[in-house]
Amino acid sequence: MKVSTRLFKIFGPIILAAVLLLAVLLSPFSFGLNHISKETEKSAAVSLSSNVLKGRLVKRQALSDGYVPFFGSSEWSRFDPMHPSVLAEKYHRSYRPFLLGARGTQSLTQYFAMQSVKKQITNKKAVFVISPQWFVPQGTRKDAFTYYYSPLQTIDWLQDEHNSEMDRYAAQRLL
Repeated sequence: MKVSTRLFKIFGPIILAAVLLLAVLLSPFSFGLNHISKETEKSAAVSLSSNVLKGRLVKRQALSDGYVPFFGSSEWSRFDPMHPSVLAEKYHRSYRPFLLGARGTQSLTQYFAMQSVKKQITNKKAVFVISPQWFVPQGTRKDAFTYYYSPLQTIDWLQDEHNSEMDRYAAQRLL
């Protein structure tokens, strides 16, 4: 048997596997990996997880599926009879709240969270619960902002910024 034939029998399957793996990883098809189940949407809507706030896939799909974004901060952590999610469930409201925020999320964090779902919230309803503690001379706490900061959201913002006064102000605050 020739050396080249022996080498092909040894390395051929490895090379073929590597080429197929690259083709799958680089293909434009998602193979269902970007689909979020309705149960995941429902639990993410009230989870108050920093991963949900910083991410975009779950938020985008839920808001496209009719959830209404509720922007706030520590108000969402207190589940009582007057909580928006409880009211929507109990009284079969026509909307489902998607809670965005947690303790320590303030205006700059919320601004960048909105940038990742700008397409899904444009010309749609949204609810803002603004806390008085957001308006302090020293601004947001650096440790709270750092905890909820997502470079992915900043990239979404940068891809769509238009050098407007609002974009310049957000950039100044980010720095």
